[in-house]
Amino acid sequence: MKISCALVLSTLASTSAFAPSTFGRRNVALNSVVTGPDGKAASSKEEDLALTLQVIMAHDARSVTVTAEQFASQMTEAAKVEDVEDVDISIPYDAAAKLAYEASDKSMAFADFKTKYEADAVALVKSKQPVDISIPYDAAAKLAYEASDKSMAFADFKTKYEADAVALVKSKQPVDISIPYDAAAKLAYEASDKSMAFADFKTKYEADAVALVKSKQPVDISIPYDAAAKLAYEASDKSMAFADFKTKYEADAVALVKSKQPVDISIPYDAAAKLAYEASDKSMTFADFKSKYEADAVELVKSKKSA
Repeated sequence: MKISCALVLSTLASTSAFAPSTFGRRNVALNSVVTGPDGKAASSKEEDLALTLQVIMAHDARSVTVTAEQFASQMTEAAKVEDVEDVDISIPYDAAAKLAYEASDKSMAFADFKTKYEADAVALVKSKQPVDISIPYDAAAKLAYEASDKSMAFADFKTKYEADAVALVKSKQPVDISIPYDAAAKLAYEASDKSMAFADFKTKYEADAVALVKSKQPVDISIPYDAAAKLAYEASDKSMAFADFKTKYEADAVALVKSKQPVDISIPYDAAAKLAYEASDKSMTFADFKSKYEADAVELVKSKKSA
């Protein structure tokens, strides 16, 4: 039985505040336990625990806060703690070789297969050299040289090519794509009969544009709250005044909404049993079938532990 030393010490500490001290200090020789550089390591967890407890019990300066009977009872309770079985989740170093062996034709023993597999893996890793995907700085010059008539050496061609490229970049001036604020006036002037100077035309054009904007009133696109009643009234025989029709229409609409009950889209807990029963030969009642179905389902779930 494995017992943690920390558990024993915590048990002693948890009872020390409540258990009365009924026997005093005792002087016990430590002849049987040697600690420090001259001591010897325990050969097992059990021996290590036993020696630790012996040192605690035999320490001359120890303050006893529980009776011998209480301590024995605590030790008995601690011994009842069951071991927790450890689950090994480690992956063996030769797991890859085992998987490859299982997928092979097993024409050789696993030991020989593993040796060959590991040697092949090492050789594969060594064969993988880094691939250079960098682009040399003069790649563009080389491509241009290959497309030329090669009437000069590449060194001279590259010097000329780079000088031409720099000159080309310098010659490119920024293109003004901005639109002048009076562009609309200019377009309108070009489409006019040009009977006045552009300055006068622009002044008149801008004044007319401001007046046009001011004349535009907001358009009401809101929908009145009784629009539905109005549409229904227009489609009716108009045998009553609209005010009476609207009152009746709204009352009917409210009654219609109240009559709409929520639709139950829940799935009953025994739906699976019902489906299975419908697919069976129905040789027993549904109640008996459901009990058996649920029992079988529980056993199936329990059996999925070792899988």
